[in-house]
Amino acid sequence: MENHAPLSFGQEALWLAEELAPGLSAYVMLAGWELTGPLDPQTLQRALTALVDRHELLRSALIPVDGRPEQVVRGCAPFELRHVDLRDQDGQEQDIAIAGDVAGLREKPFDLSAPPLLRGVLFQLAAQRHTLVLTTHHIVWDGASDVLLRRELSELYAAEIQGRRPELPELTAQYADFAWWQREEAASALEGSVEHWAQRLRDVRAPQLPTNRPRPALRRFTAAFCQIPIPTGAVRGVTELARTASVSPFVVYLAIFDVLVARWADEPRAVVGTPLSVRSEPELENLLGYFVNSVVLVADCTPESTLSELLVAVRTDLSSAFEYGDAPFHHVVERINPPRDSSRHPLYQVAFQYVHESAPLRLIGVDVTDVSGRLLHRSEVTTEFDLLAEVREEADGQHVLSLRYATDLFDATVMDGAARAYVEILDAAVATPDATLARLIEAARSLPTSGTKLSKSPENVQHRLAPIGVAPVVAPRTELHERIATVWAEVLGLSDVDCAANFFAMGGSSLLGAQLVRRLSAELGLHLELIDLFDTESVDGLVEFLGRAWADC
Repeated sequence: MENHAPLSFGQEALWLAEELAPGLSAYVMLAGWELTGPLDPQTLQRALTALVDRHELLRSALIPVDGRPEQVVRGCAPFELRHVDLRDQDGQEQDIAIAGDVAGLREKPFDLSAPPLLRGVLFQLAAQRHTLVLTTHHIVWDGASDVLLRRELSELYAAEIQGRRPELPELTAQYADFAWWQREEAASALEGSVEHWAQRLRDVRAPQLPTNRPRPALRRFTAAFCQIPIPTGAVRGVTELARTASVSPFVVYLAIFDVLVARWADEPRAVVGTPLSVRSEPELENLLGYFVNSVVLVADCTPESTLSELLVAVRTDLSSAFEYGDAPFHHVVERINPPRDSSRHPLYQVAFQYVHESAPLRLIGVDVTDVSGRLLHRSEVTTEFDLLAEVREEADGQHVLSLRYATDLFDATVMDGAARAYVEILDAAVATPDATLARLIEAARSLPTSGTKLSKSPENVQHRLAPIGVAPVVAPRTELHERIATVWAEVLGLSDVDCAANFFAMGGSSLLGAQLVRRLSAELGLHLELIDLFDTESVDGLVEFLGRAWADC
């Protein structure tokens, strides 16, 4: 018997993002290891089967039911670990074959309706040399899940080899229980959190970084990486600065990034998004799944303020973010209802995250080397942001700054300069922790100064709608208008609709928008995507869009 459950609020946001831009590789999570030694592929396959059996979410189908996405738990079948034999190829040919296969895994849309939602490939390079690659979708995965995967797969493989029961914590809940809890118990408490963020961010406008090219009207999401090691001395300095300032290293790294963004944009403050974990209950600690919410942090980076003041402000802002971090980001966006702009991420375009060192994968008798980063950087990547900065702890204690940036906007030389400028500001900060931000900014000698700032910013992009109650209601004029308006009204729960009015101003939301698009596609045979609704916003706009599309056929 199949068990049905709603998506969690976080999953719902990613579902909507997938509807807007299907197949975005930024949401495909990848892990890879080189394995040297007497690996037993059948044992590895049984261990992966046990992992999927243990976590119901990995064997769930995420599908729309009556217009709303649900997770449907399916039974467990043997895990399909695809084998690719490359023993007859030389080293370079093997690298090319693996890179091509991985690129295909990341670029092909991840079918969320076909569990298991964990896929695996085992490349055999020699008698005792393999490369294991696992992929999944962000909608069932987060950073803590990455750590859990390594720990549990290590134990499950060891238990299979040694013929014993695996020693893993009992799971007293599954992800579906968390999703139901959010809907039934926590939903009423979320209203205050959503309103907190709406009040805090309603008048906030994200600074624009100078770009090498004008922003395209429609994002292509193509991206590239720029990576630079953070000097060992600076890492030690961050640890000491964090200790004396009573903050975490994450706060220090984020504050320096705020300084960089504000200086680069030539603005007095930085607006940066960051993911927060919402694993608030002990029952969730050992569950694989998506327990993340995005929050928007605003930092005052006026040059006369000091680094000490900024660290305190960032720590305070983060504490508030954790207090109200349960507010689903897409609900905050819908409450604020900013101008819809398909060329940029809503509310913030620059993001930052700090990634702790992950526990290693251990397979008895096998030497394991993590090659996830190398495989990722060799494949085509995408990003939903203009810029995503990540400071990552490596196994050897080194810290690395990685910038994933939109190639529609930025050149590689600009990102190289930005990465070096970050390290320059960081070096200055740990050397003179009592300095003003003006002094730190002077250290950013590598920061590019040229670029383009577009006049069409979120501040002056206007909604395409007339004030409710002022403009006359526009009734359907054609049969197509009538048929679309009928479905439109049913989805919104209205008796009739103004064909010129904005869907979101009439009470629509992203989730209702996805439901509307699916119904129009199914019932009227229209080929539509959610982003088409975001761009057109009204019945009239949608009819006009369809007319242009048909004329181009």
